[in-house]
This record gives sequence, structure tokens and C-alpha cells, in this order.
Amino acid sequence: SDYNLDCMPPHGYIHVLSLTDNVAEFRNAVNKQKISGNIDTPEGGFDAMLQAAVCQSHIGWRKEAKRLLLVMTDQTSHLALDSKLAGIVIPHD
Repeated sequence: SDYNLDCMPPHGYIHVLSLTDNVAEFRNAVNKQKISGNIDTPEGGFDAMLQAAVCQSHIGWRKEAKRLLLVMTDQTSHLALDSKLAGIVIPHD
């Protein structure tokens, strides 16, 4: 890359902040984030959304809450067949 960036290593999901009404805390957490690379960005983002949807205690979802997540990206999405090619056919629980 032509850019000199201080990037985080690739990862699937890192919990940064539980749901909160504290706008300053949210803003501070967002401002601390660094860009990271991912070998397969579209699926990486969707995997992170899945983790956020199912990890009720970490995220702080209310028991009766509808879990609506919005992803905005300029990355083209595609269907991955990597796992089927590797024999990994058991979906997330």
C-alpha cells in the first residue's frame, strides 16, 4: 500500500462497547477505532453482524428487543462457497 496506516490485525469480531445511552462514551469508542484488513471483507462484516445479533449478554440487548443491524459499505458482496469446498457445512447455531 502507498499509505502509512497503523492498522489492527485482521479479525472476525471484537466487542468494543455494549449498547449505551451515553453518547460521549459511544463517540469516544468510535474515535478510538483503527482500520483493519480482512482477507474476505464482505463475509467478515456479516460474521461480525451475526456475532452482534446472537451475543445478548455482551451487547446488552433487552430480552424483548428486535435485533436490527444496519451495514453500510462500498464493498461488493458475494456468496462464499469456501466453507463447502473445505467440507465445513455446519451453519452457525
